[in-house]
Amino acid sequence: MADDILRGLGSAGPGFMNHKPRELRFLIKSMIGLKAMSASERDSVLGDPWAFAEWIDGVPDEGYRQLRHILPHLMFPDEFERIASPGHVRKILSELGGVDRQALRRMSKVEQDRELLTVRHNLERERGGPIDFYQQEIKEKWLKEQEIEESAASEALAADTPASASKVAAPLNQILYGPPGTGKTYRVVDRALAILDPEFAAKRESDRDALKERFDDLVTEGLIRFVTFHQSFSYEEFVEGLRAETTPDGAIRYHVQDGIFKALCQPSADQARIPVGERFSSGYVVTRSTPEILWLEKPNGSSLPLPWELLDELAGLVRQGRISIADIRDKLVFDRVPDSRLEKFLVNGYNNIIPLIVERLIASEARPEDHERKKVLIIDEINRGNISKILGELITLIEPSKRLGADEALTTMLPYSKTPFGVPVGVHIIGTMNTADRSLASIDMALRRRFVFEEIEPQPETLDEIELAGVNIGALLSVMNARIEALLDREHRLGHAYFLHLEAADDVGQLKQLFSRRILPLLKEYFFDDWQRIRLVLNDHRKVDPADRFIVESADGSVSLFGAGEISVPTNKVWRLNAEALNRPSAYQQIIG
Repeated sequence: MADDILRGLGSAGPGFMNHKPRELRFLIKSMIGLKAMSASERDSVLGDPWAFAEWIDGVPDEGYRQLRHILPHLMFPDEFERIASPGHVRKILSELGGVDRQALRRMSKVEQDRELLTVRHNLERERGGPIDFYQQEIKEKWLKEQEIEESAASEALAADTPASASKVAAPLNQILYGPPGTGKTYRVVDRALAILDPEFAAKRESDRDALKERFDDLVTEGLIRFVTFHQSFSYEEFVEGLRAETTPDGAIRYHVQDGIFKALCQPSADQARIPVGERFSSGYVVTRSTPEILWLEKPNGSSLPLPWELLDELAGLVRQGRISIADIRDKLVFDRVPDSRLEKFLVNGYNNIIPLIVERLIASEARPEDHERKKVLIIDEINRGNISKILGELITLIEPSKRLGADEALTTMLPYSKTPFGVPVGVHIIGTMNTADRSLASIDMALRRRFVFEEIEPQPETLDEIELAGVNIGALLSVMNARIEALLDREHRLGHAYFLHLEAADDVGQLKQLFSRRILPLLKEYFFDDWQRIRLVLNDHRKVDPADRFIVESADGSVSLFGAGEISVPTNKVWRLNAEALNRPSAYQQIIG
């Protein structure tokens, strides 16, 4: 058979290969269901493409199987596309069909298939002949170049979190560590969803776009916060700090501003704040609540905006015992706390309503269910920050046994706001750590005791099905990583995500782009421009034909540079990249040996 035929109708991607047992289970269940039908029912399903699509979509199974897309195409190729990725279907409908995101969410799979057929027919009329959505000139319109690697990586990495993982209790503090390109950040999305919406995560485990959309929704709802640590990241940004602002009269005023972690640990507006519609005995009614302002309607019908910052600070002073509710009512706050930065005209001017609100806040903030509500803080590159400095006293409070809601719960007095603070038992912390930047051994022992560490290793086996110009990509990655580990360490290995976007082909165009833009620059960084060790990783020292060597010694020797006479100082060997080797399949084949 010709090579084009042997390559098959298409590639379902590395994710399909990892889920092969589940796909097989789905196929068996489908065939059992088909066999159980009466002859007339079976004829009806097999004779009508849309009846078949409705039936296959209704076959029950755990997770989202790609065979729901593949089987309709095999049965009715004129009506259904050779697309195995639901994310690709949605992207085509969005980019080429003009269907907005909300409408796509409401559409069933079969409705999307019908719309996809309409898009194809429209394109065929425009172009005057048959089209395929994976033709290069068409693919470029709906799948941008920078999205190709992300799409391939997410398909495969989604396969690493089986549905059963969501049923296992997640640790409160966990760090995913490993070399770059192993998919740590992708896995974080899966881990967060397994904590916050395990049912959805299990149901749509193979549908990466749906998982990412749900993740984004949870971010919008305030249940997930994402932060990247860096060398200048501080306690003030993470917990709380003082912020300066200029008042209308030109004076500088300082106020306490919550950091990312403290804000996440506070009860959400729909939990411990005051609900819209609540009426106080003084005749004030809550009309709106935002993260910054509580809006009330006065008895005379006008609006009164009260900053949550002011109300929270008053509540904090009451909790500390520095003032009482009666002091607010009797306009004695500034006598009790003369150095207060609160707005005097507000506190004393609305002493008929503010005491009631503060009392309501204090009464509502200690509910046990508030501590248990699950939230997720994601800290990317956690090892790049000064962790002891950033966390401060929270290093103790994040221990599971010291969380609010636990038997041995602890609180601490925060240095700026002078208010007690504890970490709720429902707040999960997920960190990622690139071991090429900083090894696990250099991490603070206090942090290591409080986190569960999980190594995310390169997975060359996910690439075994990809072959370019006679080069098995899985074998290529395996042997390169073995050499890197022998010459340097395991923390600087290459991740499989760098290679996941590659597609089977007879030429080396994709490998050339990958090596010139990603792999060779990374090796230069790893080995600090030690070209001889880089040559060992690439097996250049064993290649007979110099044209196959990626790194070669420059022809400009010392004679051509300095003349024929002796020079009194030692000279270095000068190495250069051999651009010709990047175009030769044999150069890549001989990396494997």
